[in-house]
Parts: sequence; C-alpha cells; structure tokens
Amino acid sequence: MSTTTDHRIETLGSVSLAVVDGSVQGADVKSMPVSPNGLSSELLEELAALAAEKVRGEGLRLMGEGGLLPELAQHLMQAALEAEMDEHLAAEAGRVGGRGSRSGGNMRNGYRAKKVMTEVGAVTVQVPRDRLGTFRPRMLPVYARRTGALDDLVISLTAKGLTSGEIVSHLAQTYGMTTTKETISTITDSDSDTRIPGGRGSITD
Repeated sequence: MSTTTDHRIETLGSVSLAVVDGSVQGADVKSMPVSPNGLSSELLEELAALAAEKVRGEGLRLMGEGGLLPELAQHLMQAALEAEMDEHLAAEAGRVGGRGSRSGGNMRNGYRAKKVMTEVGAVTVQVPRDRLGTFRPRMLPVYARRTGALDDLVISLTAKGLTSGEIVSHLAQTYGMTTTKETISTITDSDSDTRIPGGRGSITD
C-alpha cells in the first residue's frame, strides 16, 4: 500500500474542481509517461486513483449518465470553449479600428447552455457569448448537437448490419443516450460537412 492524495469534487458555478483533502491509504498506482495527448503522469495517476476509489465505493461507471468519461469530456470541452473565446477577444482587441472599438471593444456577455451528444454520453456545456455576437467556436459550431466521433460510431454500427432501432437501443444501453431512428438515419444519409472535428459525418441541430 502507498499513500495517495484524496480528492473530492466540488462545484464552483458550472465548473467542478478537484479539492485536496489530505492523505489516504490506496493501492499502488503505476507511474506512466506523458501521453500522446499531453496528459502528464501525475494527472493520469490522479485519475487512476479516483477510479480505484470509485471501485472501492459505489463502483466505477465510465460512460452514460453519471459516468466518469462524460464528466471529463464536459470539462475538456468547456476549457476549450473558454480558450477559444479568449483567443477571439484578444484578436479583436488587437485589430486596429475593429468592430466595437468606439464603444470600448468586444467583451464576454454570459453563457448559453448546450447539450451535446458525444461518443461517451450526453454532456452539457456552457457556450461563452460575446457582446458583439461575432464569436464562432471552431470546436462546437453553432448548430452542432453531436460530435463527429459519435457519427463515426453510428456509421460503423450501421456497416456491421445493425438497424436504426438496434442502434438506438445500443446507444441507450451502453451510453445512456436518448436518440431516435430519425436521427440515426440523418447521420447515415447526410453528406454535409458541417460537423465537430474528430470524425466523419454530419452535425444537425
């Protein structure tokens, strides 16, 4: 047994934060190198310790409602949206004579909630808004309601011979998603290129 750091999740506004409580006894966590996505060994070890704690408690749920992966996806998407807004506002501030310059320039103007279906389950993000309405996030286009990776999954299941009804049932049982046969047909039939980066397929409102 080794000593690991215990974390609890607290919510501040719409963002959940890991709060250090102290030292607890936990299983040894194997040290891992930095991942291809830039995840440090320390972060991976913290996630592994959290997973071990879940297993010892109420059990570990990865996907679907209450799952660990949708929560992680929500936080990563939220952070990406915030970074995109910061980049957008900085670009407009540096543009001489840009829109809004006479009234002090552009600035943040609250959020709007948006539910997105991902390959690990449904997540709700708070999309930042700007005063001039010029912000167009690349990661989550205006009318996006599904990730391209989810579209890839549906197309793959269709290629394996599953019917639309069987895919709806599979997504509900495995990922906790509520969708319809019409949505599945839209994914498989559409040739639109309007989608979230990360996979083939369309994204519709």
